[in-house]
Amino acid sequence: MFRDESSKVIQKAHAQWGSSGSPTEASGSSASASSSTSISASAWAHESPRSTSASESPPARTPLSPRGLVSTRVPKQVDPNMDQQGMQFYINRYLMNHPDSPKTRDEVAAYFSNSDASQNVMIAVGLAGLSNLQGNKNMNLLARSKYVAALKQTGQLITSNDPAGLEERLRSVVTLALFEVVQNKGPRMTVGSASTHVNGAVAVLRSVLPIPDSPNQGAHGVIQLLFSMFIPYQMTDTPLPPGFFETLKVCKELMDGVPEACSVDLGLAMARLLQLSGIVEHTAFTDGRPTTDDIVQQYLILDNAFDGLERPLLEAFPYTQQQGEYPAPAVFRGKWHKYHGVWAARIWNHYRWARILVNQRLIEFINEYPISSTKFILTARRTRCYITIERLAEDTLISVPSHWHHPILDPETTGIFEPGGLRNSGALGVPSLLWHLTTAGCAPNVPPEYWEWAYNVLQTIWKDMGMQHALALSEMMEEHRSKLDKEAIKQELKVEDE
Repeated sequence: MFRDESSKVIQKAHAQWGSSGSPTEASGSSASASSSTSISASAWAHESPRSTSASESPPARTPLSPRGLVSTRVPKQVDPNMDQQGMQFYINRYLMNHPDSPKTRDEVAAYFSNSDASQNVMIAVGLAGLSNLQGNKNMNLLARSKYVAALKQTGQLITSNDPAGLEERLRSVVTLALFEVVQNKGPRMTVGSASTHVNGAVAVLRSVLPIPDSPNQGAHGVIQLLFSMFIPYQMTDTPLPPGFFETLKVCKELMDGVPEACSVDLGLAMARLLQLSGIVEHTAFTDGRPTTDDIVQQYLILDNAFDGLERPLLEAFPYTQQQGEYPAPAVFRGKWHKYHGVWAARIWNHYRWARILVNQRLIEFINEYPISSTKFILTARRTRCYITIERLAEDTLISVPSHWHHPILDPETTGIFEPGGLRNSGALGVPSLLWHLTTAGCAPNVPPEYWEWAYNVLQTIWKDMGMQHALALSEMMEEHRSKLDKEAIKQELKVEDE
């Protein structure tokens, strides 16, 4: 499955950027990935402070001149080449300083294997982010070249099918998806390209299920990947493939009898949301007709299903709300959630995102199809829709410190927010968080404060990590705000005329 999908991406990349040529000569970077990025894992056993230097690399020791020779100019430092700059930026902004960053020497060492694929894809992501911030075209060209090389090498890793290299293969595939959201700006195109790699990761992991000594025999990891597919398929208006449901069924069997099995039920509810969304997007409804009545009822049934999932989720993935004195840009209203694991934090945000969309659609039905809606949606239910949206949107914003750390927070403070758990994915959860924040900030009838806070987080992520996806979504939020402002002006003019 992955070989077929990745080959298409490789062909596209080759056609646009070339597979054999490298911008190394133009950029001045001549070292290979294996030699220039041999960074000791022990150097990163603790969190790396964010650097503000242009190169994102610490100065090297000044080389000694041979005995008997007198150097007329002794450089103060040796500038790192582009590969090293890319790796350094990846470590500082994408690997470390996140709630799910590796903490121990062994966890860090896992990222610095002998695999050229792992090295190249990390360099590609780092160079892409850094070049976006600096506007360096040569650096960006090298990032794309590294990406093409990593695609080829990852395909070779998968072909080898070495059981000992499963984690390395998965990490390479998922980081390729991360490159897409860092490099590409168009939100729909970006999530579409990234989903190709996520599909590949699902195929790789499913092929080795069950996995002994893994949470729920490996189903835990597969479900995380499956959940990351919802937003790409929803944004591109693409039906979920049959393999998605087959894989979800396998996970259900592996998790039979455990409380966490409710996550599979949540996955099915979210899949149903995508199915109904596709129907709405491709059907011309007429108010009062049976087809319109039916779609309203289907969304009400779905919202009831989400409502029924909240208690099982809370039992399987409990969390508490805390409050304190923290910088306002980093912690919404001084509140934050304490989760028991990174996956718990993520699954709750997936739930909030999906249920906001369901209730948002119900409100749209009320406004666009009043005859059909009033048959099934009473005034109390309409009020409940708005209350539910505001509650879930606020919880999404409150949960942010468990998913991403604002650069203004010091390590001691960020340690308070960390939910624990895997500690090996770094920034891989950030792209989904961006969508969750966009949905929460632009949800109907939420206070303007929600939009402002979510928008500022997206802008901060863009300026700190150079992630184009964050910039693109912040621009979508600007368009949404502009639309609301225009509608408000029209309403004011209408009232004045009356």
